[in-house]
Amino acid sequence: MFRGFFKWGLIFSLIASIPFSVWVWWLNSQVVSRFEGQKWQVPSEVYSAPVILKSGAPWKKQDLENLLEETGYRFGRNSQNVGWAARSQTKVSAHLRSYVDHLGFHESERRIFSFQNGYLVIKTLNGSEVEEARIEPQRIGFLYGGNTESRQILRYEEIPSTLIDILVSVEDQDFYEHWGISLTGIARAVVVNFTHGSRRQGGSTLTQQLVKNMFLSSERTYTRKLTEVVMSLLLEYHYSKEAIITAYMNEVYLAQLGSSALHGFAAASQHFFGRPLNELNIDEFALLVGMVKGPSLYNPERSPNRAKARRNTVLGVLKSQGRLSENDYNSLIKQPIRLANKQKERSVYGDYLDLVAMQLSRDFDETTLATKNLRIYTGVDIRAQRAASLAMQRQVNALEKRDPKLKGLQGAMVVTDRESAQVRAIVGSSGEYYTGFNRALGAVRPIGSLVKPPLYLSALATGRYTWWSKIEDKRLRFDVGGQIWEPENYDRKTHGVVHLYEAMAKSYNLATVNLAQQVGFDRIGDTLRQLGVKRPFTMHPAMALGALELSPFEVSRLFQPIASQGKSSELGVVLAVMDQDDHLMKRFDQKNEVPFTDAVLAVTLDGMTKTPKIGTARAAQAAFPGLNFAAKTGTTNQQKDSWYIGITGDYSTTVWLGDDDNVPLSITGSSGALKVWIDFTKNVNPRSLPDSLPSGAARFNVLDDKFEIAADRCNDKTPLAFILGTEPKDSSSCFWPF
Repeated sequence: MFRGFFKWGLIFSLIASIPFSVWVWWLNSQVVSRFEGQKWQVPSEVYSAPVILKSGAPWKKQDLENLLEETGYRFGRNSQNVGWAARSQTKVSAHLRSYVDHLGFHESERRIFSFQNGYLVIKTLNGSEVEEARIEPQRIGFLYGGNTESRQILRYEEIPSTLIDILVSVEDQDFYEHWGISLTGIARAVVVNFTHGSRRQGGSTLTQQLVKNMFLSSERTYTRKLTEVVMSLLLEYHYSKEAIITAYMNEVYLAQLGSSALHGFAAASQHFFGRPLNELNIDEFALLVGMVKGPSLYNPERSPNRAKARRNTVLGVLKSQGRLSENDYNSLIKQPIRLANKQKERSVYGDYLDLVAMQLSRDFDETTLATKNLRIYTGVDIRAQRAASLAMQRQVNALEKRDPKLKGLQGAMVVTDRESAQVRAIVGSSGEYYTGFNRALGAVRPIGSLVKPPLYLSALATGRYTWWSKIEDKRLRFDVGGQIWEPENYDRKTHGVVHLYEAMAKSYNLATVNLAQQVGFDRIGDTLRQLGVKRPFTMHPAMALGALELSPFEVSRLFQPIASQGKSSELGVVLAVMDQDDHLMKRFDQKNEVPFTDAVLAVTLDGMTKTPKIGTARAAQAAFPGLNFAAKTGTTNQQKDSWYIGITGDYSTTVWLGDDDNVPLSITGSSGALKVWIDFTKNVNPRSLPDSLPSGAARFNVLDDKFEIAADRCNDKTPLAFILGTEPKDSSSCFWPF
């Protein structure tokens, strides 16, 4: 009978084990496929351009200190370490971080910065002067698509050993001995919980925690616990402790940021401290490890006192295990929690990220951008973006306070690199926060007098006109489709015969329309298209005074060939896309074809420098008396739009102010948009336009009343740029014999 019972029992056991074996086999396939495939769907990271510090550039010591702090550098006695800086009364030193981008690997370097008469001098530790230093690109945001996780992926060798030691000490002391589950850990938890009469400690290993987070739901059932145990054993069977701890470091959930879940210690380090994980101190590692037990409960942004107490508990564990001395422990528990300044949020870069997503949509699908953890390098300048956003907010607020009727005033701003055409900053609204409507791209409005520089370029390009040429500022009538159009000057007056440079600088409408009629309206329309206007339009007389409707971004592109003197035309946003293994996936090169000579573009730009000197932008020149820059103001009919273009040695900037409902305003280009530009420019250390002109152009002093080159002793003369061959052929010595 016993033999029969054993026989049938064995048969039933074997039969029963088949489903169990199949289940284990299925779990094994799940573990292997997840661990050997793409473990996580991680959104693409978007990076700024590096900040290039150049010897000889205008810099204030405080501005450089602020920049280093904003980019996560710490000031202290450890300035010999990467990511640290030090300062004296006259100098700043910093150990700049290494980084990889589409141009290659850039080594870390220690540099000494001094400030001589307001200009930067950069030296090595041995006193040798160097031309430039670079602060690494900053992550400005993510392209999520449908993904709602924020995560940075680390390799094992990138994980600080101190962090691993602290995590294992606190969460799983037997990690390197067990096979996925720890019987001693379970026993220890039972004793602690029984002693305190409540659940104070869990028995789960790091492996079990990883399995629970990566594979299982949060339900508490015996089946789920059995699944967790089996999968933990399978994970330990297939993979090394290094692979498991690496996955844990990248997977652990540490915070909820709105709709986005924050996973991994690397992402948490950047979010809470604004610095790479390998630059944290022991107390900061302890804070992050302490959050594992309760991410919401111990979030230092929401509950700083509770987070500090939990951090100190972790430090206490390290002391009890002999990993911290009594003195170090007492010193560390007194340290305050120093969280990062949360200025670098989507509210600052949201409008720029719109532009990035728009450009990348042509080459990458949304799922790839939202899940493949690509690194996207852009041309955004973090200093320019910050300065532009704050300038728009401050000046619109000031205008609204001055005139309550301006309540609801909106604005947009586009800042490009004058030479390369990389977009350095985008502002899509005047509010403090990202609104979702990017007016830099979407506000298509009449451009007013901003059409005048391209119009005058049209005249100069014919070779029949120079800036000295004269035109009559007189009233004109045009029959446009049976309707009589009679343009007016802003001051409702006429000004007689004036030079072209005066007509543009002072924005004389009548002289400009007279010139447009002589040059030919169709020719001017062609010039606008050649300079980059892609939006369809029909050329008619009113177009000569800015009836053309463009967005601020399109206006910026229109002026780029002039600003760069022919070096660039198409605006650049994304520079390159790389994967996490530093492989270049795509490089974005700009087309820079302009059907005008560098000489005529440079002469046009030089003529625009008269606007701040004698014209409608004199307030800007007063704000920067020693700066040589080009400008143009613009105001549309009934003052519905306020425009300004400002071009310095570094940036070409377009500013627009207006109301979304397109109502008349009490501001012009000079009293509105110009003020935003002044505010912005004061915070970016402006450089003058270069004095030199390209081949084919030259600058001469010309008599005001006679087309002759003036000697130095002459009084009534004006410096003007000419296309070679159009300059005066005669000269005057202004010497009169007695």
